[in-house]
Amino acid sequence: MRANQYLAGLAAAALLLTACGKMDSSSSGSSSSGTSGSGSGQKQDAWKTGLAIQTETKAGDKSGEMNSIAAAVLLDEDGRIVQVVVDELEGKITTKEDGAVTVAEDLRSKRQKGDEEYPLSAVSSIGKSWAEQADAFGEYLMGMTAEEVRKVETDTDGYAKDADLLSGCTIKVDGYREAVAAACAQAKAMGAAEGDSLALGVETTDASKTLQATADKDAVPQLDVTAAALTVNASGRVTSAVCDEAEPSLTVDGKGMVAGDGEVKSKHILGDDYGMRKASALGKEWYEQSDGYAGYLKGKTAEEIEKIPTDGSDADLASLCTIDTAGMQEAVLRALDTLRT
Repeated sequence: MRANQYLAGLAAAALLLTACGKMDSSSSGSSSSGTSGSGSGQKQDAWKTGLAIQTETKAGDKSGEMNSIAAAVLLDEDGRIVQVVVDELEGKITTKEDGAVTVAEDLRSKRQKGDEEYPLSAVSSIGKSWAEQADAFGEYLMGMTAEEVRKVETDTDGYAKDADLLSGCTIKVDGYREAVAAACAQAKAMGAAEGDSLALGVETTDASKTLQATADKDAVPQLDVTAAALTVNASGRVTSAVCDEAEPSLTVDGKGMVAGDGEVKSKHILGDDYGMRKASALGKEWYEQSDGYAGYLKGKTAEEIEKIPTDGSDADLASLCTIDTAGMQEAVLRALDTLRT
């Protein structure tokens, strides 16, 4: 099981952290409340966890795209980046003149595909994979504030101008820059602390209701893109978590012509404008229920999270959240998978 693999890897990481003195003996474990500390004794609530999903639709000739960039950040007490992870999804569609729509079957993100199935290193001038270059961009941002991230210069095509950054990252970074800056702006103190590890997971599903347009009715291909950012301490317990979701869609007419709206706001950004509160049995908006689910994860291990039912049968969770949690849970488990060594 993925949880057991994750815990085995994290146990080794915990021993290494302890040996390096990054965490004192009192903070190497965690109580069921999910608290964690640091050798420096900084306040636990000073560190912030942030997540942003930047989504855009594009319409082409008999084709379209629904692309999302997700960014997770961990900020210290001064609001400076300690860790950052970015990922990207390219969801493409094609159409025919009879209005039939095909959505790409492979909806994995670039990190999930890896270099074998997204072989950038083979054509890169610096011989590095997409993940290696994205991580180099993240390392370049270490120690920056949101304002400083926004000032990272790019040319008109979105490529970095700084020679030091270009030595490790030649892919376009303007979208990643904006997503990281947004994640910093949205970051909140949720329980993360020095010594925790940051993780990002993305789960995408085809949520299209109809893929055949007619003269009277458009086809509406749609994706549900769910992202989760979380921090985990050396004992393998979640110390903070936040989830968000975007629902990009396109319209296709009976002749196969595609139209899109451009920027798509995530549910957290929509806030009360998403309009779930009146229909909710709890009287809560989507973001409030998502935050309830994320808070429910604190103090839990990957194995414990994997056992949480997604059918609403967990009474404690149902008191906080009645929305479908399957996508969020899968995104969380994907995030935890990335922490395996």
